[in-house]
Amino acid sequence: MKTLGLIGGTGWVSTVDYYKLINELVNEKLGGVHAAKLILYSLNFGEIKSLLDINDWDSISRIYIDIAIKLKQAGADCIILAANTPHLIADKIKQAVQLPFIHIAEATAKAIKETGIKKVALLGTRFTMENSFYTDALAAKGISTLVPNEAERNYIHNSILNEMVKDVFTEASKATHIEIINRLISEGAEGVVYACTEIPILLKNTSIAVTTFDTTLIHAKAAVAFALD
Repeated sequence: MKTLGLIGGTGWVSTVDYYKLINELVNEKLGGVHAAKLILYSLNFGEIKSLLDINDWDSISRIYIDIAIKLKQAGADCIILAANTPHLIADKIKQAVQLPFIHIAEATAKAIKETGIKKVALLGTRFTMENSFYTDALAAKGISTLVPNEAERNYIHNSILNEMVKDVFTEASKATHIEIINRLISEGAEGVVYACTEIPILLKNTSIAVTTFDTTLIHAKAAVAFALD
């Protein structure tokens, strides 16, 4: 079994799910009391958020690269970012660390392609919805993307960074997210990508009229496939 190098803490709430899912999936494959071999470095999201607020991605890149190098030195066989948004700097991390990198958008695009769905709605932080690392990965698999309008993007972004990363999940936020999703479905979305690893927690056990894609689970499955290959 390969050793997974996991960078978490952005935020810690969904990192808990990553740890649990990866170990559960390994145990499903191997049985007994088997669990994953992984090294987890959990960031202080407060430090990252202060840099996000001023759009200082150079400093964020340096932090992630330094941590990825530490994980490599500690024996990690790959790098996994336990969040969607930091994949904005995935190429910089891959270039600096020279380890296999399990990319959440690429894994998600592959999972969507297997369903035959051609158009999806994309929900996440503004960085995820307004940059191209997700839409490019989806387009490479022949999948087009719908994103919320500006007011909706602002609402989703703020609810993630001001509530969800603090383990605050409200019925009001859930209702607004469902309203946004339903509007995007009315515009032709055949599926919905929860491209923030806290959104699957908010919308857990929620009935949506189309197929939904939990990027945390998809990413965890890709990590386990790598570990056990």
